[in-house]
Formats: sequence, C-alpha cells, structure tokens
Amino acid sequence: MASVEEIKANVAASVDGAQRAVTGIQQVNDQLDEALTRLRITAIGSLHPSVAAAIAQLEQARTRLDEAATLTRAAMDSADTYRTVV
Repeated sequence: MASVEEIKANVAASVDGAQRAVTGIQQVNDQLDEALTRLRITAIGSLHPSVAAAIAQLEQARTRLDEAATLTRAAMDSADTYRTVV
C-alpha cells in the first residue's frame, strides 16, 4: 500500500497534468476564436447554410472546450482538497 506522501505526490502530479491540459484547452480555444473570426469576416454577406453550419459548429466546439476546462479546474480543486485531507 502506498504511503501518505506517495499518495500526496501522485495527486499533485495529477493536478499538474490537469493544469497542463487546461493550458492546452485554452490554446485550442484561442485558435478556434481566430478561426471563427476569419470565417465570420469571410462570410459577411453570405447566407449559405454551409457557412452558417460551420460557424455554429465552431461555436459549439468552443463552448464544449470551455466546459471541459471548467470541469478540469473543478477536478483539480477536488483533488487538492483530497490532498490536504490525506
């Protein structure tokens, strides 16, 4: 069985990994923002359903990334709480 210090170290490593994931999510989110901006500018005046669908799908992807980042931060907080209790 793992010692308390090993458990704390493993939880800390998990939190660090989750933080790196959040950073990656934020970078991808920024890239999606750029893609959305370019697509919107390019599509000004176009009423084509394909462009509208692409914009809606990119917005949905961005929303889901925001949700993933929020859930990951909540998990990190819970793990940190566990680490202080152990």
